[in-house]
Amino acid sequence: MSHLSSTTDVGAVFGHSFDTDLGSVFPHVPALVELPESDVRSAKMVVAEYLRDLGLTDPEFIAAESKRIVSDALEQIATDPKANGKRLRKLAVRLTVKKLAKWVHAIEVENDASDSPIPTGVIGAHLPELLNLHPEGLLGDTLPEPLVANAKTKRKPVVPQSKPKEMTKQELPLLPRWGKQFAEKLGWQQAKRDQREQAPATQQTDCSVLNCFNVTRSLLAFLTVLTTGAAAAAYWETVSATGFFQYPLVALFVLLFFWIAFSFWTASMGLASILFSKKQKKTLSPGDDGYLDGLPRSAILMPIYNEDTSSVMANLKAVALSLKSIAAAEKFDLFVLSDTTNPDIWLEEERAWAKLAIDLGDSCNVYYRHRPKNVSRKAGNIADFCQRWGDHYPYMIVLDADSVMDGATLVEMVRRMENDPKIGILQVPPTPVNRQSFFARTQQFAAQVYGRVFLEGFALWSECDGNYWGHNAIIRIKPFMEHCDLPVLPGNGPLGGEILSHDFVEAALMRRAGWKICLAHDLQGSYEECPTTMLDYAQRDQRWCQGNMQHMGLLLADGFHPASRLHLSMGVMSYLSSPLWLVFLSLSLVAAFISGGSEGNAILGGLAGGLFAATMGMLLLPKAFGLIALYLRPAPHDTPEVREKAWMSVLLETAIAILIAPIMMLLHSQFVLATLRGKKVKWNAQQRDDTGVSLGDAIMMHWGHTLIGLVVTTALFMTAPAFLFWLSPVLVGLLFSVPISMVLGSLEIGRNLKKNGLLMIGEEVHSPEVLTAQRTALAQGFREKQGASKTDPFQLVLEDPAYLVLHLGILRTADREIPVFRDQLMEIQAIVKKDGLQALPPQVRFQIQNNRYAMEQLHIQLRSQRQPKSALAYR
Repeated sequence: MSHLSSTTDVGAVFGHSFDTDLGSVFPHVPALVELPESDVRSAKMVVAEYLRDLGLTDPEFIAAESKRIVSDALEQIATDPKANGKRLRKLAVRLTVKKLAKWVHAIEVENDASDSPIPTGVIGAHLPELLNLHPEGLLGDTLPEPLVANAKTKRKPVVPQSKPKEMTKQELPLLPRWGKQFAEKLGWQQAKRDQREQAPATQQTDCSVLNCFNVTRSLLAFLTVLTTGAAAAAYWETVSATGFFQYPLVALFVLLFFWIAFSFWTASMGLASILFSKKQKKTLSPGDDGYLDGLPRSAILMPIYNEDTSSVMANLKAVALSLKSIAAAEKFDLFVLSDTTNPDIWLEEERAWAKLAIDLGDSCNVYYRHRPKNVSRKAGNIADFCQRWGDHYPYMIVLDADSVMDGATLVEMVRRMENDPKIGILQVPPTPVNRQSFFARTQQFAAQVYGRVFLEGFALWSECDGNYWGHNAIIRIKPFMEHCDLPVLPGNGPLGGEILSHDFVEAALMRRAGWKICLAHDLQGSYEECPTTMLDYAQRDQRWCQGNMQHMGLLLADGFHPASRLHLSMGVMSYLSSPLWLVFLSLSLVAAFISGGSEGNAILGGLAGGLFAATMGMLLLPKAFGLIALYLRPAPHDTPEVREKAWMSVLLETAIAILIAPIMMLLHSQFVLATLRGKKVKWNAQQRDDTGVSLGDAIMMHWGHTLIGLVVTTALFMTAPAFLFWLSPVLVGLLFSVPISMVLGSLEIGRNLKKNGLLMIGEEVHSPEVLTAQRTALAQGFREKQGASKTDPFQLVLEDPAYLVLHLGILRTADREIPVFRDQLMEIQAIVKKDGLQALPPQVRFQIQNNRYAMEQLHIQLRSQRQPKSALAYR
C-alpha cells in the first residue's frame, strides 16, 4: 500500500488492479453494466470540484481532465456487477488522488544513488501555483524535468536532515559523598561499589563552600546573618514568657526572617550598584561594520503544548521579522517544537506553519516538528531536538510560547557566548508586557520597577554561578547534551519520578560540570506575558509549586555547587514560606491566648514594636529602592511618562500586594500540602489571554478564604479585639477576597489606570519594533481566523486535497506513524458513513492523523460522498 506522501512507486497506491488491461486478460468478457448518464455526469462534477479545490483555474483543462479520469474509471468498473453511481464516484476520486500522488511524489521526494527516499520538504501552499503553472504534470505517466526542477525550488523543508546523537545519561546521587558514607556507617544505606556514585565524572571544579566566597558574597552573608541574629535575639526576649512556644516560634522566625533579610540586602546591593557603578558592557549595534562577522548559525526553539496557534505564530513571526530587519535572519533557524495532544490544534499548527513559512520567504528558515507522545514534557521536547538536530548548531535559544525577543538581543546573546567559551547558559531576564487587566498591570509594573534592583543585586552576588529560568536564554548545546540529561528521581510523583521544573536542575548540572551560568541583566529586548487574573496566576503557581517542591530531594545531591543549592533552596522557600508563615501566625495567636494577661500583652507589644517595623521595612523598602533607581538612574525604557506618576503607582501596587498576600499565603499552603499528600497536578497549557473573573469563578476559588477570614475575625473580636488592628492587613484581604479577585481581573479598570498614567511601563509609551510587529501579526491572525471557514479542522483536512497534501507531507518528513489496522479502519469508515466525523472521539482522531494511509482512505470516502464547500485552508 502507498499514499499521497509515499516514497515508493505511486503506481501501487491502490493496488495494481487499476493499471491492468482487463481486455487482454479476459478478451471476450462483455461490459456487464452500463451506468446512467446522470451518474457519469455526477462523477465528472465530483472530479472537477476536486481539481478546482486543488487550485486549478483553467476551465478547459479541468473539463478535459475530469472527462478523461471518469472515462478511465468507467473502463475499470465496467466488469463490476455491483457497479453504480457511488462506486463510480469513489473510483474516479481514487484515480484523481493517484495522479496527485504521482505529481507530489516527484516534487517532494528525492532519491540518492541507491534509490532510497530522502524526505526533504513539502510544497505546502505553493501547490495551487505549481499546478496552474504546469497542469500537464497531471496528464502523463512521467513529469517533465523542467516542471520538477522548478517545483523543487518551491519546496519548504519541514525539518533539517537529522543527525542522531544520544544525550549522556547522568548519575545524580541524592546524597554527597560524606553524607553517603555517614548513612552507610549508621546502616541506613547499603554500601555500593559503583565508582560513578563515589565520584561523579561530571564534577570538574572545587565546589566547597569556602572556595565559593568572595567579597560581595561575604558581605551579603555577613549582613544577612547579622540582621537575622539581631532580630532573633530581640524576638527571643519578646516571647520568653510563652514557655514551650518560645522554641518553635523562634525557630520559625529565624527561618522566615533570614529570607526576608537576604532579599532586602540583595536589593540594597542592587540599588548601590545602579547608583554608583559605572561599568557598562560594550555592545555592537546593527549598523556597525562586521556586526555579524564570525557568528555561527544558531537555533531558536519554541516548544508548545496545546497553545493558541495564532499567538504562537505571531510571536515567532515578530522574532523572525526583527532578525530580518537587521539582516541577521541567515544566522538563525527557527523551530516550532510541538507536543500538542489536541488533534484540532495540531492541524491548525500545520496550516499556520505553512503560511508562516511562505510569509517569511527563503531568507528565514522556520521548521515544524510534532511529537506523537510528549514524553518528559518540555524537557523531553528540548532533549528530542538535541538528539535529532543538536549536532547542527553550537547554541540553542529557548523561548516559551508567549516569549518575544528582539533580533539585536539575540545576536548579542550569541556574541557573548562566542566571546566567553566557558559560558554554558546565558539567561536574559524577560520583561512582562502586553497585558491590560488590573492584576497583570501590577505584575508588569512591579517587575520593571522593583525587579531592576533585585536583578542587579542577584547578578552581583551570583556572578557566573547563576540560574536558568527555562526560557529566554541561550544554551551551549554540546555540554547541555553531555551533562543535562535529567535523571528520574526515586519514588512516585509528585515528589519522585520525572523532574518537572527542569530548568533549575539543568543549570545545577551544567554548573556541576564546570560551566558558567550567567545572567545578562543589562540586555533589553526580552519579553514575556504574565497571567491576567489571580485565578490564572494561582493555577500556574500550583504547577510551579509541585516542581519546586521536588527540588527538596536535590538539595544535598552530590557535586552540586553551593550557589546551585542556594538557587534550589530559594525555589523551595518561595512556596514553603507560605505554610511556615501560616504556622508562625497561628502559633503566635495560640501562645498569646494560652499565656494570657501580661504575657499575652508582651507578645502583642513585641510584635507591634521594633520587630514588626523592621520586618515591614525590609519587605517594603525594596519598592522604594526601585523608585529611587527610577528617578536617579533611569533605564533606557524608563520614559518621563512612566516616571511622572511612578510614586502613585508604587503606593497603589503596594496596597494591592498587601491585600493579596494573605490570599496567596493560603493558596500556596494548600498547594504545598496537596503536594506533600501525593496529589499530582496536570501540567496543561496555560491561559494566556486577557480574561476577566466571573462572580461564580471568584466564589468557587475564594469561598474558603472568605470563611477563614470571617471565622478568625469573629474569634478575635470576641476574645482579643486588640489583635484586630495588627492583623487587619491579613484579615481584610481574606474577607474581601471575592471582590478583590474580580476587581483585579477587570480589563476596564486596567485600561482606565493606563489612561490616567498609573502602573505604566516604558513599552506602553514607546513600543519596541518587535512588539509592534507582534501585535500586527496577532491582529492579522485574528482577522484571518474570523474570516476563515468554521469547518472542523479534522473535516477540513479530509475534504481539502491541498491541505491533505500538506499534512501527509509533514507526516512523511517526520518519519513516524501510529498504526491503524485494517479491521479498525473499516470500523472507523463505517462510523463515519453512519454518524459523520464528529462521532469519532479525539483519541481516535489523533491516531488517524498520525497514519497517512488512514487519512487518505477517509479522504477518498468523504470526497466521493459530497462536494466540499471550503476553499484552501491555508491560502
